[in-house]
Amino acid sequence: MNLLIPIHATQPVRRTDISIKSKYTAYKVDLRTDFLKKCGYCGTADYYSGGQRGFHIDHFAPKIKFAHLINEYKNLVYCCPICNLGKSDDWPGDDPKTSFLNDIGYVDPCLPLYLDHIARDKSGQIVALTNLGKYIHTKLKLNLKRRQICWLLDKMESQLQILDKIIAEDEENLKLLKAFRLVTKQYLEHIGILKSE
Repeated sequence: MNLLIPIHATQPVRRTDISIKSKYTAYKVDLRTDFLKKCGYCGTADYYSGGQRGFHIDHFAPKIKFAHLINEYKNLVYCCPICNLGKSDDWPGDDPKTSFLNDIGYVDPCLPLYLDHIARDKSGQIVALTNLGKYIHTKLKLNLKRRQICWLLDKMESQLQILDKIIAEDEENLKLLKAFRLVTKQYLEHIGILKSE
């Protein structure tokens, strides 16, 4: 059985007390906070795209179709350039409140429902869980190896931080050697995944 991991370790939540700004680009700092410095759609950290400056603001219900929502905070998604360009102005109909029809469209990544459609496998590859998830997966190019590599790098870094904590607690501890061996083994498994085609 393939172990699945939620696409978001912590679900992004848009705050409701954000003061109204004159243009949607002025919300970028707030969005970055609410989306935990990660793409709302693929979960990739913004530093892989140059940080806040390199990330985009997606209009969940496209601004070209729903101009009245251009500056609505609850319609904005902090996202990587790949997801933003993939989704672009795609929308399943003429109602901004209906984001999907049958298996075509999108789920707001701030909704828990998003996790029912997209996840990661234990190697960090993003997988679709439903037919709607397949649509999202295809449109946003969630199969790109880059997304998996970024996730694996973050995973390895967090494992090294755990090891550093163990070392700091007791340098003479035999557990240190066991922990180091476990981290090394996981590192080698991740490197093996990165080298696969």
